[in-house]
Amino acid sequence: MASAPLDARRASTRVRTDPRSMNREALAARTITGYLWGSRSSLWRGLGLALLRSLAVAPCPWLFQRMIDVAVPARDSIAILELGGVFLLLLAVHYIFSVWGANEIAKAMAQMMVEMRSRIFFKLQFLSFGYLDQQKTGRLLSKYAFDTQKVEALLYNILNQFLPNILYGGSIFVILAVLNWRLALVLALILPAYGIAKYHFFARIKLSNNEARLAQEKLTGTASEYISALRLVRSFGEERQAEADLDRTSSAFARSRVHQSYVNAVFGTFWYVSTQVIALVVMAGGALLAIRGTISLGTLFAFVAGLPVVLGPIQAFVGLSEQYFVGRESYQSIKELVDSAYVESWHGRRRTDRLRGEIVFDRVSFAYPSAPDRRVLHDISLQLRPGEHIAFVGPSGSGKSTLANLLLGLYAPGEGRILIDGVPQAEWDMRWIRRQLAVVLQDSLLLSGSISDNLRFARADATEDELRAAARQANAEEFIARLPEGYATLVGERGATLSGGQRQRLAIARAILRNPPVLILDEATSALDYESERLIQEALDRLSAGRTVITIAHRLSTIRNASRIIVLNEGRIVEEGDFVSLIARGGSFARLVAAQNTGDGFLRP
Repeated sequence: MASAPLDARRASTRVRTDPRSMNREALAARTITGYLWGSRSSLWRGLGLALLRSLAVAPCPWLFQRMIDVAVPARDSIAILELGGVFLLLLAVHYIFSVWGANEIAKAMAQMMVEMRSRIFFKLQFLSFGYLDQQKTGRLLSKYAFDTQKVEALLYNILNQFLPNILYGGSIFVILAVLNWRLALVLALILPAYGIAKYHFFARIKLSNNEARLAQEKLTGTASEYISALRLVRSFGEERQAEADLDRTSSAFARSRVHQSYVNAVFGTFWYVSTQVIALVVMAGGALLAIRGTISLGTLFAFVAGLPVVLGPIQAFVGLSEQYFVGRESYQSIKELVDSAYVESWHGRRRTDRLRGEIVFDRVSFAYPSAPDRRVLHDISLQLRPGEHIAFVGPSGSGKSTLANLLLGLYAPGEGRILIDGVPQAEWDMRWIRRQLAVVLQDSLLLSGSISDNLRFARADATEDELRAAARQANAEEFIARLPEGYATLVGERGATLSGGQRQRLAIARAILRNPPVLILDEATSALDYESERLIQEALDRLSAGRTVITIAHRLSTIRNASRIIVLNEGRIVEEGDFVSLIARGGSFARLVAAQNTGDGFLRP
């Protein structure tokens, strides 16, 4: 059985709308309230029902007043029963609208969060690797999972609790004002109290929540990094160092949370005391007026029943204040990513039926954005003919993988240009170009799910027969047949249940399934045992037939049949030729081969 994650990914590919067609107006808003307003078309139904539930029970204090001032003096039991029946009917209507409205709001919010997360991931696919290289995975994950969750919780409470409570309290206030406007006017003292709170507390609450959000992002990033590197930590026996680092970030987050809680506690206590003082003034004033006969006992009872409701929105605001600032910070964190200007610079739209596979590097120079003053490629000029097998070799850091990254468009050349089939790279639709290429890496990544799921990642519409044919050509069918559930066997996260050689053969089968005109092999046989290397090399030879192949080689014995070998050193081409001629020349390549044959590894020429 396929795992849920990959099933979900395939399902989302079929049914999800293009994120570019989503409600851009909403997410373009600078503030979370603007986002809420921009999403009003999705929310009006649920919010309308939530507001109707408040209106349904608004007359209740008036019903109490009528019971005490009219029905009781008249000793009219029927009137009391009728008023009680109306009260119960209003409660029933309130119940129906509450459940219905909460469900509608929940459905609308769920869809909005699906679209927001989709928009975040969509943006990630366009961000330049110069930006992504400097971001911790945990920080990006925090935006995708945790920040959206906080935004959802805040908006749900605003729609389902805060706004209905405001309408409810406002309606009760109007009824009380009709019963006695002087006493109701005392309740207006809440407005200056709100002004004082806003002036003294809001800036501090905003700052404390910002600090807490940044501390949480750092904690998530550090934890994600160490958890994903548990094998490294335990292999080096450096558990204490990892724990100390995590404890430092955890303590910083804890301190920010303590400060955040303190500020919110001071703010909440101020509100509680203020509202209780106002309640005391209203009740004491009402009691005195009742003693003097200025108001009736029914009106006083209506104020007693309605006062908590009128003050309810204020208490709700206090309870929501911390969540509001947390949600606002989370929304700003999401906006920071979605509005990021660090996007890939490719805007071309050119496509064709199929690439021929001619590639030209025309005086290409490049430095990574994280180190702009240190060039890793210098004035590279090189032509790859269709169907040619070319190999890049050289010491670590010589620029081999960088050339492949530039061809894939993961980075743009700093100087010079790359032509594909005679057309400048900038004119091509780079996403289409990447689908014309297949990459087999040294440590091939597999997704959690079954073997067939992973193969179909290259081509979602592949049939079972095509899967088996690709596995057969990759020398993978034999080990797949021995697995408990064959192609339905789950491989675990990153293919943890398979050996390195098995993962490589699945990666090759995935590339075969794509049938690319251009193939990039990035040290695809490094760190494998002899038998695995032999099987994989046979599969690679079959995969390479009839394609333009770029091999980034560590084991030089694997490139004997390459049409040309390009020797790089410190970002420059120092030699070029086939295996035999370069050995005979006795230069840099010959010294690399000699060093590898004697077990000394790569030596700088």
